[in-house]
Amino acid sequence: MTYFNTGQVSDGAREEIAKGVIEDARQNHKDETDLLATLKVIFKDQAYIDKMLAKYYYQ
Repeated sequence: MTYFNTGQVSDGAREEIAKGVIEDARQNHKDETDLLATLKVIFKDQAYIDKMLAKYYYQ
């Protein structure tokens, strides 16, 4: 797995990273717990994680 330093990227790039991780998890039928753990490692911002999950995972 590749980890990203998201502190120095634009909001658009940050969202694309989140979208890619979430779409990969959905396509590969990964466990939601594993997805959450991955997003927490990458983003560390629970409010942002919740927003991206609502937008791309819980559609």
